[in-house]
This record gives sequence, structure tokens and C-alpha cells, in this order.
Amino acid sequence: MDNQNNHDRGALAIISDALPKLTGSAQKVAHYILNAPRETINLTITELAIKANVSEASIVRFAQSLGYSGFHALKISLAEDIVSPMLLVHEDLSPEDSLGVSVQKAITAGMRSLEDTLRILNVSVLESVIQALCNARQIELFASGNSIPLAMDLNFRLTKIGLRSRFSIDPTMQEMYASLTSPEDVAVGISHTGSSIDTVHALELAKQRGATAVCITNHSDSPLTRHSHYCLFTSTRVSQFREEEMASNLAMLALTEAIYVGICVRRSDASIQAVSKTMRATRHRKY
Repeated sequence: MDNQNNHDRGALAIISDALPKLTGSAQKVAHYILNAPRETINLTITELAIKANVSEASIVRFAQSLGYSGFHALKISLAEDIVSPMLLVHEDLSPEDSLGVSVQKAITAGMRSLEDTLRILNVSVLESVIQALCNARQIELFASGNSIPLAMDLNFRLTKIGLRSRFSIDPTMQEMYASLTSPEDVAVGISHTGSSIDTVHALELAKQRGATAVCITNHSDSPLTRHSHYCLFTSTRVSQFREEEMASNLAMLALTEAIYVGICVRRSDASIQAVSKTMRATRHRKY
């Protein structure tokens, strides 16, 4: 675990990041805290152990596995997280919520995901990714499921500014593209969980062929990160109401936007010329 990044993130984001690799008692504790963060800060370790149906020792080990000295330190971090001005509401969406409350929760979660992602953003890694993309002979994008629209959007933007970018929603085509990459190419895998088998496999293939491998994900110890030279992370929290919130896509979209803007700045003249050409070529499609 990257303790430096954890110092910059709230407890809820840290727990959500760790959740996919937790098992047994640790997973029970994590689920309880994520679903009832306000209640947790008022509980003793004994009370939490009873509610989560685990031992007190399991709670201590859980807190230490996240980089805290113990449960008390975790509670302090959790309290600081909850009183953040950006965190107006963190309670999970409920079928009983009114439309107004649901919208407030969804938008607040999105705002917080952007704030948390910006806080942990490694600018030097972002710069390296932008440089690699600017120099790439070919850019291959890999994504599946909910990440497909993000890859399509990034592919559209990169093509518009004159870069050779390619994306197919067909996983077989993604594998074929990956197998044909070279050390002159860059492959980008996009996956919130970092555990999408097709995306992981395609990025692994591209890396084996010598391509520079980049991943954009929410989980720092996911399979996708193990096949990447550069990793860019979002910071969003798990929702009990649905597996992947709108917030996760907003944060991922913000990172792809940062990449796009960085490329435009670095190759300003070339980007402007390409945009002019592509706009002229497609202007007949607009009234």
C-alpha cells in the first residue's frame, strides 16, 4: 500500500480501495464501516466487533493493514473524512430516498470523487503518460463493460487532435490489436475495478510485445496495475446500492480529460492544425 497516497486520502476512500482484496473478517469490518461511517466513529472497538460479528483483534489487524496504528487512529481519520466540507452526504442511496435527496447524494459523491482523485494525483506519472502518448506511433485503448464509453470518448478526442488512436468494443479485436503492438506504441487499459479479465489480458499482451503500458483504475493493487508501466488512480467509494457509482465514471473521465488537455498543451500547434482539419472534414454533418 502507498502510505504517502493514503496520507492524502480520506479513510473511506482508503477502505474502498482495499475492499476488493479483503477477505473474511477484514471484509466484514470494511463493509460495516462503509455502510455506517457516522455510526462507526461513535462505537468502541468492542461494540464494532459485535456489530460486524468479528473479534476485536480482527479490527485492530484491519486498521493496521490500512496503515493506521490501530482502531482509534482509524476512527480519527474517519471522523475527519466525514466532517469534510465536500462531504455533505455519504449515506448510501436508498429506495426510500426522495428524488431531491437522491440527486443530492449522487452529485455530492461525484464532487467528492473528483476532490479525492485530484488529491492523490501523481503529476509526475501524468506527465510521463502524456509524453509517452505524444511520442507514440500507435495508441491502443482497452476497456470493457462500464469503461467502454470512457475509452470511446478518449479515442475520439485523441483522434481529433491528430494522434493515431484505436479502440474496438470487441474483446477479440482488442487482443488482436494488442498482439500487433511494438515498443513504439502505447497501450492504455481503463477499468474502475482493475479486474476486468479482457482488459487485463489485452494490456498484458501489449506489454509483452514491448508497448508502454498505462492503466487508469480505482484500485492500487488490482491485476491491471501488475501489467502497467504507469498507473493513474481515481479515488471513489463503493456503494451498497450499486457496484459502480456515477462518481467512478466522473473521476475516470476527469483523468482522461487531464490527459487530453496535457497533450493539447504539449503539442499545441499540431493539435490546433489537426482540429482544424478534422472540423473541416466533418462540418457537413452539422446544420
